[in-house]
Amino acid sequence: MSLEIERKYLSPDFEAVRRRLREAGGESLGTHFESNRIFDRREGGFAEAGFLLRLRTQEWPDRTRCTLTLKMPSKAGGAFKVREERECVVSEAASLRGILEGLGYEERARYEKVREEWRLPGALVALDRVPFALTVEIEGDPAAIEAAERSLGLDKCETSTKSYHALHQEWRRARGLPPALSFVFGEPERMDLRAELGLTCEGLREETA
Repeated sequence: MSLEIERKYLSPDFEAVRRRLREAGGESLGTHFESNRIFDRREGGFAEAGFLLRLRTQEWPDRTRCTLTLKMPSKAGGAFKVREERECVVSEAASLRGILEGLGYEERARYEKVREEWRLPGALVALDRVPFALTVEIEGDPAAIEAAERSLGLDKCETSTKSYHALHQEWRRARGLPPALSFVFGEPERMDLRAELGLTCEGLREETA
């Protein structure tokens, strides 16, 4: 169990952020492709109550990591998103999906992301590409987040404490599109992104099944 404290920065200049990360002595943790499945009870209620049950698969060229996470309702955090998080690593995402479905949970949404991670003193910095946006997310204690924000030149960026799901709904409304819970890359773009990361199609077939 841990407390997640974070803030998002919208429409950043990735190249400028990377340059400042290197200048600040940031440690590159690599880039991975991420597939997420959100589950709820058959009768629903998790989202309305502020809970999130997520099965995540992260893929690097040399390894794969699967994680089951329960996020509790957000706490008042002012300029930061603050949320209790309970998480465990699992060996097989497909098997756990079967267990969740057998217990009466249903998959309600899917989303994908390419995440490039860096570490700064006291903070984890993620350059995220989702199908509808580019963002930077900084996680750490409030003082470390604000220090990283200044050193990376993000203090002029629009910030948000909203989830990617909420940002996606705003993006769709602004374009006159109907609501949609899932946001995944189109197949050609997904294949190109995975190829850039040196990933095989085997993991892709399992995740899209």
